[in-house]
Amino acid sequence: MPVVVKSTTARDIAIAVIAAVFVLGFLIYGIISMSSHVTGKRITGKITAKHFTPQPEEQVTIGKGGLRERNLDGEYTFEVYSDTDRKTYTVWVDKTDYDSHQIGDSFNFLPPPGK
Repeated sequence: MPVVVKSTTARDIAIAVIAAVFVLGFLIYGIISMSSHVTGKRITGKITAKHFTPQPEEQVTIGKGGLRERNLDGEYTFEVYSDTDRKTYTVWVDKTDYDSHQIGDSFNFLPPPGK
């Protein structure tokens, strides 16, 4: 026996739209509140030194896509002096950041854990 379903009314559509807006607003609020402790605490300073420590190594990762190999040249670090807290930080960066910044440039980074 076929099931008969009533047609939707304007009231049903309005309730569905209001519920969808409420759920979407709740999700956006959750995302913003979770990231607020990270976005406001960035440190900006001037690069005072660049260091490259050669440590040729092969990194092997086993994951969903199978076995992946990656060759690393070594460690790239910046010494960054922050005027706000008068402290020098050692910041580990990747090769693209290392190559694109020079000594004296402004650099923006997240503080180390526990700060």
